[in-house]
Amino acid sequence: MAYWKYHSKIPAEFDVPNLSLIELFYKSVEKAGSNPFLFFQGKKTTYVEAKDEVQKLANGLAELGVKKGDRVALLMPNCPQFVISYLSILYLGAVVTAISPLYTKKEITFQLQDSGSKVIITLDLFLNQVRTVRPESALEHVIVSSVADGLSTIKGFLYKNVVARKNPKISKAELKYSQVLKNGANKDIRAKINPAEDLACLQYTGGTTGIPKGAMLTHRNLVSQAIVIDYWVEWVGGHYPDVQSTNIGALPLSHIFGLTTSFLWPMGSAGMVVLIPDPRKLVEIMEVVQKYKIQFFTAVPTLFQKLAEHPKISEYDWSTLRMCISGGSALHSEITKQFEAKTGAVLIEGYGLSEASPVTHVNPADATLRQDGIGIPVPSVDVKIIDINTGKDIPLDSYNEDKLTSEGELLVKGPQVMKGYWKRQDETDKVITKDGWLKTGDVVKMSPEGFFRIVDRLKDCIFTSGFQVWPLEVETCLCNHPDISMAAVIPIKDEYVNEVIKAVIVPREGAPQYTKEELRAYCKNNLAPYKVPKYFEYRKELPLSPVGKVLRRPLQEETHVEAVAESKTS
Repeated sequence: MAYWKYHSKIPAEFDVPNLSLIELFYKSVEKAGSNPFLFFQGKKTTYVEAKDEVQKLANGLAELGVKKGDRVALLMPNCPQFVISYLSILYLGAVVTAISPLYTKKEITFQLQDSGSKVIITLDLFLNQVRTVRPESALEHVIVSSVADGLSTIKGFLYKNVVARKNPKISKAELKYSQVLKNGANKDIRAKINPAEDLACLQYTGGTTGIPKGAMLTHRNLVSQAIVIDYWVEWVGGHYPDVQSTNIGALPLSHIFGLTTSFLWPMGSAGMVVLIPDPRKLVEIMEVVQKYKIQFFTAVPTLFQKLAEHPKISEYDWSTLRMCISGGSALHSEITKQFEAKTGAVLIEGYGLSEASPVTHVNPADATLRQDGIGIPVPSVDVKIIDINTGKDIPLDSYNEDKLTSEGELLVKGPQVMKGYWKRQDETDKVITKDGWLKTGDVVKMSPEGFFRIVDRLKDCIFTSGFQVWPLEVETCLCNHPDISMAAVIPIKDEYVNEVIKAVIVPREGAPQYTKEELRAYCKNNLAPYKVPKYFEYRKELPLSPVGKVLRRPLQEETHVEAVAESKTS
């Protein structure tokens, strides 16, 4: 029978305390009031300073009519105003819906309309976009901050008068963030919150397989995540006595992975977060790791890969890193090898989804225990695998010749599973069973030691020549090639309207481009013949989600359009 062996100090089950996220924050304020909570472009905000700002902004929002249950949107990158605003909204018992700054007008409009947000807090950088969509929304107030509001006095002055001179000016129809903050009283008006029932946020799914849906996450859902991730530090010796933990906030806080691992987890353990507004600035990230002695680094595989390939990586000190966790998409073994060789850190892979707040699996932070794949279920998570055709349970102690269970869809149950989709009971019923199991839509296999490997998304299976092919397996094969940086595998229709496999490839910098025959020969040495792509295409880049996940759907739609256009002209 499969089992999950945890560190001796990590329980298999734990009780989620009956706390709201605001109460969790206040506990950290009591514990580490004068310690830094946030660092942004060199400016420090202590826990006590953050608490005062949260209370004042909450009072200002309350004066504007924001009350328990109202939805308030955030549209901004990683900055102190995001964190303060998020906590202020929760303070009132209102519900946060964070919008990615990379979203289009259509995507912003949809999220505002679907959530019914009555207030939005944004930066002047995005003010024109908000003005464009406001008439189509239920917004009553637009509160506008500036990057300068999160900077020191001198840097703020320079930003306003040099960098931001062309940014839109706030009109009479809008409110200044700084003024709302200044006008708010510093008094305790915390709403009474039922952590198990009251929503903390509407976390919208990416919409990569259809219309985005708002996952209703409660305070208890997110508190459980802050605590369960903190247990994982035991793999690396626990928190250092009398030394504050240091985290880097490079993941977008608007994304569930960034929210929990780069904000709520360090907040719950009274840690410090250095906020990175633009993760594309790799040198800045490396400087932050060295300057602030970062201990914990969570990011997507593409960021770890770009850092590992950066020519200046050896010029920086990475010795303080204790645990690096990759998530959001598959972490190819070649990335792990490169990053660990260059930094000396331990990089492990985890897994989650918005509907589970998100983390359900992580590898042990121990190079001698981890296995390829997403690791083991975190404490208090129950898992099972069901046959993708019959829906029947696959026994977890039945293994094939490869010493893995038969592949099937992963189902999870635990304190982090959402209440359901906002205003979408029909969609909720499709993914949450009557007895509380969340159907992840991911196909997995499990080893005898209880380690899981993602086979692929259930909806992404390619049917070719009567066989099932999982794109991730082919992508992994290609990414293990020394001269291939990234790959996306999609189905296209051939002249007989059958599905065939196409691989879109990004070469490593300075690497040669191989012929189709050479690439097919490489694949044939590592894959069954029916899994070898028929077509190959080189590109300089691939479409990525706001969190850095390779998106197959746009490539597939683009290829379909190209095929239609070609057929019309032939």
